[in-house]
Amino acid sequence: MKKILAILPVFCFCLSSVQASDWISRFDYRPKSSSSIYKPMPIELPQPEEYAEASIDDYNSAVSLNNKAIDEINSNNTKEAVSLLKEAVNKAPGTINFRRNYLIALNKANQTNTLIEEAKKVLSMDPNDHNTAYLIGLTYLNDIKDYETAADYFTYAIQKSPDDSTYILPLITSLDNTGKYGDTVFELLEHNAKKINEAYPYYLLGLKYMDRGNYSDALKAFASSKKLDNKGYAYHAYVRCAFYGGKLEGLEEIAKNAINKFPNDKNINSTKRIYNSLKDSEFSMREHIVLKVSGASSLEELNFNIRPIADFQNHQKVKVLSCELISKGKKITVTPVVWSDGTLIINVPKNMWSPEIVLEIRYHINMKKMCESYFGFGDSPDIEKLKQDPKLSLEDSRLDELVLFIDNLTLDDSDSLDGYRDIFITKASSAVSKGLNYLENGVDNSVSWALDNLDKCDCTEYSRLLTAICLKKGIPARLATGFLVKSELINKETPIGHEWCEVYIDGKGWTPIDATLQSTMHRAYSKNMLCDQIFFEYPKEHEKTRISVDYTARNSDVKVSIENNYKVYNLK
Repeated sequence: MKKILAILPVFCFCLSSVQASDWISRFDYRPKSSSSIYKPMPIELPQPEEYAEASIDDYNSAVSLNNKAIDEINSNNTKEAVSLLKEAVNKAPGTINFRRNYLIALNKANQTNTLIEEAKKVLSMDPNDHNTAYLIGLTYLNDIKDYETAADYFTYAIQKSPDDSTYILPLITSLDNTGKYGDTVFELLEHNAKKINEAYPYYLLGLKYMDRGNYSDALKAFASSKKLDNKGYAYHAYVRCAFYGGKLEGLEEIAKNAINKFPNDKNINSTKRIYNSLKDSEFSMREHIVLKVSGASSLEELNFNIRPIADFQNHQKVKVLSCELISKGKKITVTPVVWSDGTLIINVPKNMWSPEIVLEIRYHINMKKMCESYFGFGDSPDIEKLKQDPKLSLEDSRLDELVLFIDNLTLDDSDSLDGYRDIFITKASSAVSKGLNYLENGVDNSVSWALDNLDKCDCTEYSRLLTAICLKKGIPARLATGFLVKSELINKETPIGHEWCEVYIDGKGWTPIDATLQSTMHRAYSKNMLCDQIFFEYPKEHEKTRISVDYTARNSDVKVSIENNYKVYNLK
């Protein structure tokens, strides 16, 4: 008798987390604002005291003490300066300039509580003293970490000196640190970044635009920040923003320059990861296939059928380096028979039959990134044929609801997309990446199962749901399988592959859309195949899965099972 055993692929990648009671509302990818409106509290100042005019002797003595204190401040003897100025204030309490110098000394000496107490007295003597209000705000911001009170004093300073832009950035910083006033911070940055003309507010504005999914304006803000930044944070942020926004033209060189110029930035690893996905790469990959056989003595013939990793358009160039069988403590090199469709037939010699037989295939793979422009048209796809996969669950009425829901969602940056279909595909991918919650399950589940188990989906369900949504909308879509080279997997074995969706866009042809990666990488893997994505095949084009076993046996007591894993080595 002849039997065929097929191995089902396991796919996964990343994590995203959402919580909602209404299942369909989970697919609303638009940013949710929980921002409160900032309303400054009025500043309460002590009643100004009536001070008797100092005598000439006391005033002259206070002047002498003040001058000595200034010398001590300049010599960094702040403790002595505080003592001298405190005495000067006691001798001439109504002279506000001595009090202001006293505040300078208290600030340098980090005597926070006394500083605030004395500063409020100064402000009560001169309510228009915006510099003192600013000093109080800085103390609350930097030392006490009372951000709302700090914001109130900065607002007060701005009210007293509206033309002074010095106070706007600390106000923005204070409000941002509260974590409550995101919309107010965004509005302040939009209106004042140019006026402040410093690197940080442009940088912060870029982050706010990114939070809103507006990558075009975010890039403009980061570009302005780069011109003023000598520390590097704006350069690395620009790389992240361009990557997440899917704007990859020229980004490889920009990322390389950021790494070389600012190697100590805290985001260097993120930039390196992006750079590695964009630059030409060279990998050695070992595919390790374990065949477990029960009743091997009844076998009459045993073959592995492998569709090897193959060349793919302009993206990957693959060479099979070797095929080896390992069994009974022996390793032998085998030469496969190559069928017309590229399938490798590897006969297992009788002297290698045992309860566990390992097949190792080694590949050399050269990778190039491919962005939107590379995809060919080919024949117009038959959408009815694409719909035949029963696991797409196209009869499930929830898909109709979901398509209508996605259709009615808005999308920032839609002006950068090409036509209605392009906009819908981008919205659908965003919705799937938001609506599902990642959990590796290792099972090839249907779309209906995914809609019943929104919190238990891996990349198979992400990709299949996006495929089903597109097909429901009349957009040709199909699944693609492969392997994602993550830095943490280099030189390590893993059984985990990857899966994504391809859609047919008029004027562009078949185009990859990876909803799983979009949950963390946004649009970087939308319409792009990068140098960390190894393509295997389109699984529905074949009757068998990519790895299978044919065998004949004298009786039916033979049972076989297959496990496989991958190990990738970075050669470049």
